[in-house]
Amino acid sequence: MATDAEVRDKLLGILSGMLEEPPEYKPGADIFEDFGLDSLDQIEFLFNIEQAFAVKIADETFEDEGLREFDKLVGHLVEQSDKAS
Repeated sequence: MATDAEVRDKLLGILSGMLEEPPEYKPGADIFEDFGLDSLDQIEFLFNIEQAFAVKIADETFEDEGLREFDKLVGHLVEQSDKAS
């Protein structure tokens, strides 16, 4: 079972590998607007998440559940890790 802090740190690590400058966590941040990712980056980001967390997130789920918001994505991944445990 992963904690919010563990998931947040792991996600920031994934973003760090995709961005020129390390991202800074801000509550309520939009992954694309606040971190400067575009639609192609979204595909890479989702792939990296799936690899790092051993989960599958459909594009529709990502959009429909508002997972563009960093904190919602963290909560979703914590919930998925709880189900896997």
